[in-house]
Amino acid sequence: MIAPLAGISDYPFRLICREFGADLTFTEMVSADGLAYGNNMSRELLKVSPNEHPIGFQLFGSNPDQFQTVLPMLEKMGPDVIDLNFGCPVRKVVSKGAGAAILRDIKRLQRIVEISKSSTEVPLTVKIRTGWDEKSIVAVDAAKAAEAAGVDALTVHGRTRNQGYAGKADWESIARVKEVLKIPVIGNGDVFTPKAALEIFRMTRVDGIMLARGVLGRPWLVREILQFLNGCQSTPVLNMMERFKILKRHYQYQMAECPEDVALSQMRKHFVWYTRGLPHSAKLRDQIFRSRSYTQIMEIFSMYINNPLFRKEDFTDETAVK
Repeated sequence: MIAPLAGISDYPFRLICREFGADLTFTEMVSADGLAYGNNMSRELLKVSPNEHPIGFQLFGSNPDQFQTVLPMLEKMGPDVIDLNFGCPVRKVVSKGAGAAILRDIKRLQRIVEISKSSTEVPLTVKIRTGWDEKSIVAVDAAKAAEAAGVDALTVHGRTRNQGYAGKADWESIARVKEVLKIPVIGNGDVFTPKAALEIFRMTRVDGIMLARGVLGRPWLVREILQFLNGCQSTPVLNMMERFKILKRHYQYQMAECPEDVALSQMRKHFVWYTRGLPHSAKLRDQIFRSRSYTQIMEIFSMYINNPLFRKEDFTDETAVK
């Protein structure tokens, strides 16, 4: 599964991940309050293509009554899964009592799940972190409460809210959640390689994994993991020409969705991720960021790839992983 990533999980990104074998993708996280009050931007985030099912919507908020109002509305938009976010660490979210802040109020978490479950026929899932901080690891309690309230599956990101995305993911906490629940449990955190995917399955016995930062600039990680889990001990390493073709396809998908200037703006962050770890990548990105058109950027990449000073091995995916 591919996590809902704010500012990233638009249709072109979801499509490129699905092409590499992702079983389930999510739209960006949306506000229950925003939907309840008719915010057009919130509704725009939930636009999906008929060809991208199964698709999940992720919702955040702190007022149980808002979920009761919003869930029937979401159901009409045709998601295959609705996920409730109780793990977002971003300040503007937790300052409103939503996201990971709800881990400090398990009764509220359970109430939100109960109301949501009674308000829709769509499968309902929940995503949590291990706790607010290292002194309040509540993943097991939160998971039990969600299961008791009727949730169909649960994802655990193995970090606390205070960790953000720093430090090492606590897979042991994920394993403890899996041990006590009867519903499917999804593991999330620090899966950047096929070997890590195998390790988290073996260590936690989870039913699935959710990828996030690992696929940024490397959507082919999904395919590599699937091949590895199916017995392929070594996956073909992509050279830069192959990576460039994927980036180009992603860019073209983006241009098909919005005007060229908007597409370029949306792709800039992806250019950073796709070129991570390449030789002289800082200079390459500087040239890209000075460009103002698709044509200019394609020319820059073409000149870069054909630079006679670079060896073929300089462009392998192994460099990016390191």
